[in-house]
Amino acid sequence: MKAAHVRPDYHLYEDLFQEGLILYAEMLEQLPSEKTRTEIDKLSFRKIIWQTLNRLHKEQLNCERNTDIEEAYDLGEIKDLDNLVILKGEIKEFSEIERLILLEHLIGNSTLRQLSAEYEIPRRSLTRTKHNLLEKLREILNR
Repeated sequence: MKAAHVRPDYHLYEDLFQEGLILYAEMLEQLPSEKTRTEIDKLSFRKIIWQTLNRLHKEQLNCERNTDIEEAYDLGEIKDLDNLVILKGEIKEFSEIERLILLEHLIGNSTLRQLSAEYEIPRRSLTRTKHNLLEKLREILNR
């Protein structure tokens, strides 16, 4: 798990660990017996690492999608015209990246990955800015 950079306090640590053990057992059964134990261990280790990284990537994408939907839903119910006027005034004070995320990601349904590739901004930076933007919008709307 260390090689995949998964810490023991990660919420899926035990699941990933168990899947790794199961995969190792499957590899011991599947690989031909003429291979040495060292070769089998190396191949198994690589396969476990790749499967773990793949699962972590899928989990990250799933969390990102769910977060987008949940947080955008909270903000998407702007029923009051006053809130729209307030937002219109506040948008002028947003940074260029915040406006980009608001208009193209939250409203325009572009993914952060697409924005990252198109504008050459790290996806992690976009995710952090999006989180801060959503907090800022909540604060503005709750005034």
